[in-house]
Amino acid sequence: MNNKNKHLRTFIALDVNESVKTILRDTIIKLERMGFKGNWTKPENVHLTLYFMGDTPITKITEIAKRMEERITGFPTFAFSVNKIGYFKNRNFPRVIWLGVEGGNTLKQLHNEVIKSLKLSNIQVTESEVMFQPHLTVGRIKKAPDFWEKLIKVLDVENVIVPVSSVHIYSSTLTKTGPIYKKMYTIDFEGGMIING
Repeated sequence: MNNKNKHLRTFIALDVNESVKTILRDTIIKLERMGFKGNWTKPENVHLTLYFMGDTPITKITEIAKRMEERITGFPTFAFSVNKIGYFKNRNFPRVIWLGVEGGNTLKQLHNEVIKSLKLSNIQVTESEVMFQPHLTVGRIKKAPDFWEKLIKVLDVENVIVPVSSVHIYSSTLTKTGPIYKKMYTIDFEGGMIING
């Protein structure tokens, strides 16, 4: 961490609970049985991304964490729900399958505070990145069965409530077996910034 020129692949996210991880696991099993093939999210890696920063200098990550602490400490504790399954498609192919999230205005306000923290840290944020469609990625799809849209519509997702009392900055190291995420900073709504070792 003492190398000022070092860059880390990073993102800002909210953690989920064990119930969501179970739903993710069950959804992947159902999709595989239906004939979908893809790069599936490992349950221990699932999170709600607020902003993907990509390769960022370590000194800049520290600055962003401090800005987020200033803006987010004192933010009200709230909850979001995971209650549906959807997809992003390209032509007639499901590029990404996801679990849908509803967090109302409070989640949007939290996202806005994160964006403001980034702008105050001189991070260039494009308008498309300001648009926020909260979701949890189930997988990036490589192969889909015929009538895949109808099959996805058949899938039910149990409604799960996820309490939120902190935001995290993660580093992401890409490996052959998938990304390894490490929590760098936690901004607790009540307690402020926590530096994770």
